[in-house]
Amino acid sequence: MNYDKALMIGLDGATFALLKPLMGNGVMPFLRRFMQEGVHGDLLSTRNPLTPPAWISMITGRSPHVHGIYDFLRPATLEDGSVFLKVNDSRYIRSETIWSIAQRNGRRATSLNFYGMSPPPPIDGYLISGFVPWKHLRHAMHPTGLFDTIKQMPDFDYKNLAMDIGEEKKCVQGLLEGEHEDWIKLQSDRDTAWTQICCRLMESDRTDLTAVVLDGPDKIQHLFWRFVDPVLQPPDPDPWFTRIRDLCLGFYRQLDANIERLAGEAGPDTDVILTSDHGFGATTEVVYINEWLARHGYLRWRDSAEHGETGKLTADHMKEHLGMVDWRNSVAYCPTPSSNAIYIKRASGSSPGVKESEYLTFCLKLRQQLLDYRDPANGEPVFVGVDANKLEGTPYVEPSPDITLRLRDGGFVSILKSTDIVVPRKHPDGTHRPNGIFIARGPRIRRGAEIKALNLLDIAPLLLHLLGIPVPGDLEGRVPVEALDERLLGQKSIKRGNATVAAAAADNDRQPTPEQREALLRQLRLLGYME
Repeated sequence: MNYDKALMIGLDGATFALLKPLMGNGVMPFLRRFMQEGVHGDLLSTRNPLTPPAWISMITGRSPHVHGIYDFLRPATLEDGSVFLKVNDSRYIRSETIWSIAQRNGRRATSLNFYGMSPPPPIDGYLISGFVPWKHLRHAMHPTGLFDTIKQMPDFDYKNLAMDIGEEKKCVQGLLEGEHEDWIKLQSDRDTAWTQICCRLMESDRTDLTAVVLDGPDKIQHLFWRFVDPVLQPPDPDPWFTRIRDLCLGFYRQLDANIERLAGEAGPDTDVILTSDHGFGATTEVVYINEWLARHGYLRWRDSAEHGETGKLTADHMKEHLGMVDWRNSVAYCPTPSSNAIYIKRASGSSPGVKESEYLTFCLKLRQQLLDYRDPANGEPVFVGVDANKLEGTPYVEPSPDITLRLRDGGFVSILKSTDIVVPRKHPDGTHRPNGIFIARGPRIRRGAEIKALNLLDIAPLLLHLLGIPVPGDLEGRVPVEALDERLLGQKSIKRGNATVAAAAADNDRQPTPEQREALLRQLRLLGYME
């Protein structure tokens, strides 16, 4: 039986603030035509606009407090009150994915390069997880035998699909002349490799739903934002700046070609949706949140703790950082920079922490102090958003942050010790913003229209509707009918279905290998999350 087909192309970190100028100046001509022939609008991310919670929310239709993924890493507390970190993976996702929903409704799916899909859940179709070192790719694929098929493909290096711990561990600052080009080329080669695999699978065994993430934009923008953001272009750039910018523009030209190839392989009978997990913008300062907590009496450093060097925290010293905190005398902490979160330790037995009866008062006081804090240099607020998540009255999956922060420059915090709480950056870096992208084109998609912002929770209902699958009643998003061809809405009404199937509990005895954990930490350090 033939079903309707859908292709979702995820562009990690894509933002109209950059894509529209690139389309306008001829760097991305296919994307420009694609958008003109379809519908587009902003796509609002999760409260903390970050890769893991955002992509998982997009493919489950559920918020982080339901699916349980808030960050790359998750904190765990030992009996003595000390904290260690685990790597989030598929075993911790507490909500059903669209791959599973499709299978239960007789549809087949292909999922490529999405975060947190390892170990790979068995689906009727194909799955290759993202954020996996090349030595572990075999065990991050489904079905059995897919790895050998890919490895035998002519003129194809399967290692390009992996999370790199070689070239990518290099930072832009300090790269020798010529290394920038190799690093940018690596990101383009990876996106092209995922494009090749996706097209190969669509050609050989097309599934009803195909979804692939191209994560090169996020990596380029974290490190080279000041070279690509039109607002930050210097009036008289030197030759080196111009050279780096030209290399970045070459990356986006290849990205445009990859999108064109994917859409072309999908064919005119397929609805094609482009999404991003979050947008992007500039960050101009480093905010040392654990230092702030220490100065306000919530956290205590060990006597051996050293000050961070311009906010840098390498993956090699992540464990040492956890050892910098005197956990017996600390009641609140930020475990990772990417979380932009504060966890409040609860009293349990002999473990120090805040008593349940005192939690509300404690949390409200901490929240107000953060909102009241002013930058000593200019008297302006530093924390423009302080969300006390557990006071909102909604159930949540632990370990959930007690407070989620939004900084005035949109950046990520530092968790190091420092002589100052707010430190200006030498140059603007790239960081996440809530507004991502939504662009769609196809036989059931409205043509030539810009719509109001959607929420990324709307993507799962939309994809299911396009596949002719009843939308589960417990999904938090909606089918955005304003993106659909109104002439077809009456012919194909939105079907409502039963609730999703709860995911099984995580197997805590199965943990990533030290190499997998180290590879992830190196990647986070490179992208600026380990500041």
